[in-house]
Amino acid sequence: MTEQLLRPSVSVRSVIFDPSGSILILQRDSDHDWELPGGRLSSYEGVSEGLRREIREETSLSINIKDILLANSWINDQNNDRLGVYYVSNAERKRVRLSQEHTDFMWVTPTEATHKLSAAQAKAIQLSCDKHVSKPVLDI
Repeated sequence: MTEQLLRPSVSVRSVIFDPSGSILILQRDSDHDWELPGGRLSSYEGVSEGLRREIREETSLSINIKDILLANSWINDQNNDRLGVYYVSNAERKRVRLSQEHTDFMWVTPTEATHKLSAAQAKAIQLSCDKHVSKPVLDI
């Protein structure tokens, strides 16, 4: 039997802490579900470059990437291979300007965030609480 390799599109997302320890979540315009900020990498784009671009486009925030949290793969409802990579980051300010992809945002506690997000994103929140530090340790 021939092995079928995963050929995913790659999404990068971040658990973003503000200075008070709250986490940013965004509400998608398409289905009104909540999610962590981030999105798909473009061709030939570095991971941290793509993550910073997505965060800037969706929220207007600049972030300090701290560490990688987890990666998971799945096949979505449209039968497309996906790979999600989650990071933890800090933002120096809380003022968010949303893109057209989202209708609302909230700065919430980690517990509140886990109740509004998918299982993989909730796991990233749990892991981020151990990794949340004040100085950048990752800058790829």
